[in-house]
This record gives sequence, structure tokens and C-alpha cells, in this order.
Amino acid sequence: MKLHLLELRAFGPFGDTETIDFDALGAHGLFLMHGPTGSGKTSVLDAISFAIFSTVPGARRSQAERLASDHARPGVTPEVALEFTVAGRRLRVTRSPRYFAVKKRGTGRVQRPAKVLLQERTGTGWSTLSTRADEVAEVLDELIGLGAQQFAQVVLLPQGEFAAFLRAKADDRADLLRKLFDISRFSDLEQWLVDTRRSVRAAIDAKDAQIRTAVVRAEESLVDLAPQIEQWRELSVCALPTVIESTREHTSERLTHALAATDATSAALENATQQVDQETTLARLQQQGARAGQVWQAWEEGADQRAALQQRLDRHVCATRVQGAIRALERARVREQQAQTALARVTGELAELTTAPEQLRVSVAQAEPALAQAAEAARILDRAERTLPAVVTTLNAAEAAKETVRTAQRQVAERLQVLATTALAAGQTIDTVADLERRELVLAEWQQARDRVASATKILSAAQRSLEAARTVFLDAERAAVDLRVRRLAGFAGELAEGLVTGDPCPVCGSCEHPAPASSASIVRQDDIDRAEAEAATRRKEYDEAGRRAAAARGTTETSQSALELIQVRWCELAAETLDESTAATIRAEVQRRRSSVDRAEAVLASCEQQKVDLTHRAEQLQHEEKQADESAIRATTERDSLQTQAADARTRRDDCLATHDELCPCRATSEHDDERVESIVLVHKALSSKLQQWAELSRQAEDAGSTAEDCSQELNRQLDDEGFLDAAEAVTARIAAPEEAELRRQLEHAHNLAQQARGVLDQPEVQEAMAQTPADPAAAAARRRAALEENKKAQSVFEYAKRATGSLERLGEDVRQHLAQSEADRERLPALDRLADLVSGAGDNALHMRLSAYVLAARLEHVTTLANHQLTIMSGGRYQLEHTDAKAKGGARSGLGLQVLDSWTGTSRDTASLSGGETFMVSLALALALGQAVLHEAGGRPLQTLLVDEGFGSLDDESLELVMQVLDELRSGGRTVGIVSHVSELRTRVPAQIRVHKTEQGSRVEVLVGDAGSAA
Repeated sequence: MKLHLLELRAFGPFGDTETIDFDALGAHGLFLMHGPTGSGKTSVLDAISFAIFSTVPGARRSQAERLASDHARPGVTPEVALEFTVAGRRLRVTRSPRYFAVKKRGTGRVQRPAKVLLQERTGTGWSTLSTRADEVAEVLDELIGLGAQQFAQVVLLPQGEFAAFLRAKADDRADLLRKLFDISRFSDLEQWLVDTRRSVRAAIDAKDAQIRTAVVRAEESLVDLAPQIEQWRELSVCALPTVIESTREHTSERLTHALAATDATSAALENATQQVDQETTLARLQQQGARAGQVWQAWEEGADQRAALQQRLDRHVCATRVQGAIRALERARVREQQAQTALARVTGELAELTTAPEQLRVSVAQAEPALAQAAEAARILDRAERTLPAVVTTLNAAEAAKETVRTAQRQVAERLQVLATTALAAGQTIDTVADLERRELVLAEWQQARDRVASATKILSAAQRSLEAARTVFLDAERAAVDLRVRRLAGFAGELAEGLVTGDPCPVCGSCEHPAPASSASIVRQDDIDRAEAEAATRRKEYDEAGRRAAAARGTTETSQSALELIQVRWCELAAETLDESTAATIRAEVQRRRSSVDRAEAVLASCEQQKVDLTHRAEQLQHEEKQADESAIRATTERDSLQTQAADARTRRDDCLATHDELCPCRATSEHDDERVESIVLVHKALSSKLQQWAELSRQAEDAGSTAEDCSQELNRQLDDEGFLDAAEAVTARIAAPEEAELRRQLEHAHNLAQQARGVLDQPEVQEAMAQTPADPAAAAARRRAALEENKKAQSVFEYAKRATGSLERLGEDVRQHLAQSEADRERLPALDRLADLVSGAGDNALHMRLSAYVLAARLEHVTTLANHQLTIMSGGRYQLEHTDAKAKGGARSGLGLQVLDSWTGTSRDTASLSGGETFMVSLALALALGQAVLHEAGGRPLQTLLVDEGFGSLDDESLELVMQVLDELRSGGRTVGIVSHVSELRTRVPAQIRVHKTEQGSRVEVLVGDAGSAA
């Protein structure tokens, strides 16, 4: 994992936006972050952790709600953005904490939720991966492979915490190791063994409790055996099946004897029960025979009375059969009387007309068609006369509407003409200002072009100076290389002289004596020439590059100058003035002065356009309204003429039809009012017609009623003769009331039923046989049965108890054996589980009192000490080595996580608390680096390309500081970047790449100094 860029805004002590380029710092491999106390150095580390994990490390986690800066301006959102590479993917995570913002309306503050954005850089730019916190956490966890706590220990390396770890007790040391190393499977194994032992023991205890409960229930139900069962409580549950079986066999023998006694008493009870049943049956039959004899005797004595009652009922039935004919005759005579009365009344009402009723009916029927036609003509005339005024009103309204529309059309035309004049004036004003604005735009382009020309000129001057400096350096390097080549040629004699050996021949002259060899002090080696030529070539490339930059700057200057000249040409096309600063100021002032008038003119023009549209639409509406008014006037005129014609025709037809009616029908002579309206005439005619129809109907009803009364009288006389009555009065007297009839019939039927039942009982053979025997005595038989029943109950009670006891003991034995069988496997497992659970929990036979998880942590710690000693050997100059010890702790404390230091100068091991401040820092740093490496390997994390070491360098002397810096330099291998957070001033001169954090009243700010990459090597 490698950090690239960190941006902070309104975060912690930083009120504005601050940027840290780790790529620029990474070019040196080592950088320093320093600043006053409280300036925000740790907040930079917090920002890295917050961006990745949405939390800050260590004790500062409790202040996570106050990550937003108090120095930020209102409305600025706190935010942290971090770019980093992990697993070959370039990611950027932007995260905002939850914070309180000032309300836009009203007073007070409102809480804003936390936000996150995860992006990945692809070939086309940054693409969004997720904006959900849970998805972002899942992606980062999968890629980084470290949790927040592990990341804080592995990447940020907080030295203070590792110094505390170095001196901590075993339990405290174990807490930190558990946070860094995942030993959950071993802890889970510990807990599983303990929980399994607890559950197995609980299962056995539960089965034992169930067995004891079953025994107690048996003791409560088996009272006779309670003293014996109470002794079982002292026995183990495994011994209970034997004693239960022995007791059950004894109880079974008692059950056999009780069964024999029960059978004997049951037989005696059955015999006594049969005797009771026989005596009871005999007594019942004798009682039935006596009651039946009494009923039959009473039946024979009441024969005369029953005959009289039956004769009275028969006369009533005959009278009932002629009752219908009597009522029919009465109804017929009433209807005949009513019809004659009504006919006489109607005949009297028609007596004033001299014509007979039959002739009147003919005349009225002949006049009805003429009267109907007159009524229809009157309705048409009335409808026409009522509709005509409304049609005339509609015609007048249509004519008035036409005149109103014409007036409105003239007003719209006049308004359109006024709007055209106003819009023309406003357009002229806008065109004038638009021309000035075009000039202003050209002036703005001219100013920008001038600025570009000036900037390009400055760049060209700088490029030319750089070119001249590069040329001088290149010529100096070239001269130096040439000088070395010349010196090389001149120093060949000295080089040959170096190769001469006394006694060997000279390769030039062949002499074995070398009296005056040339001096080799000024010899120039070929390596020196190669380096000089390489330096000259490098300077040549720099000179060429400076030449290209100067050419590019020259081209940019010429392009900018050409663009400026083109703008000046465009200006000459727009205006005749000279293009300078004074002209620009004049044009701007004129545009500003006339802009308000343009706004008004545009508003007027827009208003005119809108009014024109509205008026045009209004003119179209008026044209449509005029057309509708014309059509309405034509329709009203046509309808008026038609109604007038209909009224004249209807009036003539009405008068003709009324005259015809008066010639045929005398109905108007019966009316007391002389009303000429057709409606009145129709009513009078209908009244006479109805009266005549009523007379005809009443005549028919009177004739029918008389005929019906005669028929009913003849039928009544026939029925009276058939039933044996002299007249209707005798038949009416023979009838009796319905309740009395029902009561007589019920008495006769009841007496008959009782007699039949009594005869049936007396005819039964068993009754006749019982009546011949002596009276029965059921009471004596019942007493004998009660005595037998009591003996049987006693025997049955003894049997039931023996049976229940035997069954209870059988069930108890079965339950005990079943519970023991169910817990047999657990009873066999428990001893081994006890030993294993004690062993992994640090109890029992565990001599070191070391838990399994502590043992695993001890192995991890041993591995960490091995890794730490590699760095500690360098930092301590080979003096110190960390040692892991699993010696048994004092006072029964946990063992296996001890640390001590081996001092090679004395050859003794001592406690880490005896180290000095500087020694503690070196050991802590080595331990932190080793822990980070071990945790990364354990978690399967990605290689770390960025490390940050927090504080502790102030406790080192110069020599120790040099050794520690040597270790940190080694960490830079492979492109790794190491950051140091320290107040030590000497580090500022040793490490050129720096992050300076400045503290001010307006909030902290960050300054990044990169320096020369070569000086950091």
C-alpha cells in the first residue's frame, strides 16, 4: 500500500484546504513532519486513518464527533480525501464526518450526516465505485487486509504505545497482541471446551435431577413404600435401577394376591346385583298391572257420557258444512243493496239532461276526437306564444353583441399600432447598446491577449537565461572532458612507469634498468575521462532541453503577438478610435451608463411582444365572436318566423275543433262556469264522460248482484235439506265455539288412549305372571347388594394400589434406565473434557497457568522478537537482543508473555524496565517495526510502501540517532517511503523533505518542502 495525495478541508485544527503530496515526498524516500505542540501533526495521521476506516486511532477515537474544524468558515463542509495505491489499483476515498452546521433559516444548528465516496482511476479518469459506507468498508477491508487498530499499529507506528507495551504486564501485553493478531479460532476453542464441559455437566446434572424428581414423585404416590423409597436418596443414581427392580418384584407378589381376592368379591357382588334386578323388575310389573286395572275400570263406567259428547260434535260438524252457504248468501244480498243505492244516486245526477243516458254516451263518444284535436292545437299555440318572446330577446342580444364586437375590433387595431411604435423605439435603443457591448468584448479579448503576450515574454526571457546558463555549464563540462583527454595523453609515460618492475625489460626501450621513470602523480585514468564525458553528455542534454523550452517559449510569444494584432484589426472594423487604455475606459463607462436603459428597453420590448400576442389572440377571438353573433341572429330570425306561423295555424284549428265539439256534445250545458279555455272544456267533457261510464258500470253490477243472491239462496236450501236442518237458524244454533270443540275432542281422545294403553299392559304375559306372584321386596335385595359392594371395594382398593405401585415402579425403573442411557456418553466424556478445559484455561495440570490463546500469543511474540532483533542489532550497535521468556510468573499470574533484554556487553539478561529513555526508544522502534511486519504477514495484507514513525527521537544521543537513521534508510529499499514525526531540530538539517505544520489563531496550515532529492540519499 502506498500513499499518493492527502487533502484536508475544515478538519481538526485545519480551517482551510491543505494538501500533502506524498509522491513528491516519496522521491526522497524519507521525510520529516514537525511543528509546534498542538499544531496538528497527529491530526494529519488521524486524517489518513479517518479517510480509510472512518475512525481515528487510539484514545482520540472518543473525539470522533469533533473532527470538524472550529476554525472553518460557516458553510464549509469538513472533508478528507486520500489517494493511494493498493493491490495495483489507484483509489481515492473522500469522506466527510458527521458535523453540525448553522441553519440557513432561523437560528441554531442542524446535524449533517457523514458521507463517503470511493473512486478508482482508470484509463478514462476517475470512476465511482460506491457512495455507501458499508460497501466502501467492505472493498477497502478486502484490498488492504488490515483493520483500523492493526493499520494504526503497522503503518502509523505510535512509539509511545510500544514503549508501554515493552514495560507492560503480561495481561496488558496480551490485550494489545489480541488486537493485532487474529487468534479467535484458539479463543473460540478455549471457550468451546469450557462451554462444552459446562453443557455436558449441566446435561448430566439435569438427568440426575430428572431421576431424583421421578423418585420423589414415586415416593409421593406410593405412601406405603415411602420409608423404603426415602432411603434411596442416599444412593447414587447408578445404583437406583437395582433397588427399584427388587422393590417392584415384591410389589408384584402383593398384586397377585389382591387380584384373587378381587375376583371372589366381584362374583359375590354380581350375584347380589342380579337378585336386586329381579326384585326390582317384579315390583315394577306388579305396579304397572295395578294401575292399568284401575284405568280400564274407569273406561267401562264412562261409556254413556262419551256417547253424548260424540253426538254433539257430529251436529257441530254438519252445521259447519252449511256455514259457507249462509255467509255467501249474506254477502250477495249486501252487494246487491249497495249496487242499487249507487245506481239510484248516479241516475238522479243525470236527470237534469233530457236525453237518456244511453243516447248521451253515444253523443259524448262522437265529440271526443274533435275535442282532442282542439286540445292539441291549444298546446301548440301556447308553446309558440311562450317561446316567441325568448327568441325575440335572443335576436336583439345577437344584434347588440355584433355591435360590441365591432367596437372592440377597432380598439384592438389602434392598440396594435401603438405597440408597434413603442417596440421600434426600444429595439433601436437595444441595438445601440449591443454595438457598445461588442466593442467591450473585443476590448476584454484585447486585454487578455496583452496579458498573454506579457506573460509569454517573461517566460521567453527566463527560458533564454536558462539556455545561456545551460550553454555555459555544457561548455565548461565539455572543456573539462577535453582537458582530461589531453592530460591522459600527456600522462601515458607515468602510467607506463607505474607498470615497470625492477629486473624486467621496459616495454618501450627493452632495458632492464629504469634509472629515471616518469612521475605518476598527474595520471588521468580512463574512468575519470568516462565520467567527465558522461557529465558533458548530460549537460548537453540539459542544454538541448533548455533550447527546446526557449524555442517553445518563442513560439508561444509569437502566437500571442499575432492574436493581439488580429484583435486590433477587428477593433478597427468596429470603431475608428485608437485601441488603448483610455478608449477601453471610455467604452466601459458608456456601456455601464446605458445598461440600465437597455434593461428598461428589453423589458418594454418583451412587454410589447407579449401584449401583441395577447391582442392578436384577442382579435381572433373577436372575429370568432362576430361570426357566432351573425349565426345566432340568423337562427333567431328563422325561429321567430316559424313560431309566428305555427301560432296562427294552431289558433284557427283550435276554433274549428271546438265548434264541432259543441255541435255534438251537451257537456257544456252541465257546467256552472262559462269558461272558453280549451282546458276547462276538456275537464267538463271528461267529467260527463266519466259520469256516464259510472252509470253503465253500476247498472251492470246491480243486475249481477241480484242474480248472485238468488243463486246463493237456492244453494243454501239444498244444503240444509242434506244436513237435516229445518232452516239456517237451527244450523247456526248447532255450532259450538272452536276452543270448546277442541277441548271435547281432546277429552275423548285422551280417554281412548288411556284405555288402549291399560288394555295393552293387562294383556302382557309378564304382567299377568307378576300379578299372580307374591309382592316383591326390593329393599332387602338392595341391602344384600350394598354389603357385597363394600367388600368388593375394599378388595379392589388393595388391588388398584398394588397395581399402581407395580406400574409406578416399572415406569420409575424404565425412566431411570433411560436417563442413565441418555447421559452415558456424557458421563464418559466428562473426565476428558475436565482435563482439556482445565489445560486450555491455564488450570489443573497446566504448570505455567497459561491459556491456549496466551500460548499462541507467546508464539507470535517469540516470532516478533526474532524479527525485532534484526533491526535492534543495527540500532544498538550489536549490544542488545530482545528475549521472549515463558518462565512461570510469580503469585500465580499468567505466564508465557514475558520480555527481557540480553546485554551482550555483560552477557546477562535483564528486565526491559531497566533500559534508559533512548534505549527504550530503540527497542520500541524495533518492536514496532517487527510487529508491523508480523501483523502484515498474519493478516495477509498488501506490502506497505509508506510508513510513519511517531515521536521518540528526542531521547537519542548522536550515535544512537545515526544508527536509527541507518535502519530507517534500510526501510526505504524497494521504493518504500518512511515519514518521521519529531521535534528534534537536528533532523530538520538531515532530512530535506519536510512537512511543516504551522499553528495560527485562524487554524493550522501545512507547508510541504521537497528540497533536493539527491541530498536525502
